[in-house]
Amino acid sequence: MNSASLNFIQQRIKSRHWEEANLPLSQSRIAFDLALFIGSCSLSKTDLTHKVLFNTLNYSERGIRNVLENFVVGGWCQIVVSDADKRCHLVVASQKLIDSLFAYQQTFTPVNGDGIPPTL
Repeated sequence: MNSASLNFIQQRIKSRHWEEANLPLSQSRIAFDLALFIGSCSLSKTDLTHKVLFNTLNYSERGIRNVLENFVVGGWCQIVVSDADKRCHLVVASQKLIDSLFAYQQTFTPVNGDGIPPTL
């Protein structure tokens, strides 16, 4: 086995350990994608409606709803009413999700010259 293959395997194992420690559903591609999408929208102050969520991620609406429900129950995000339109509900990351994304970044982002990982 060459070093590139071994490095890939080690990174996947490291990724699985991170998922188990930091996501409500381990080894779930949809949970990981949902966490990244919700977190990045919250960090960039971009309104994330259900419609945008369902139309952006390449998963079934039912699958997204199931994982989203787990996220809400687990305190990873919340559904809030929009200030601009009371009929519109937004998905907003909790601090728990944001902290988890920062932990992911520190685990998988190479450090810069001064030994500090770049920030999100």
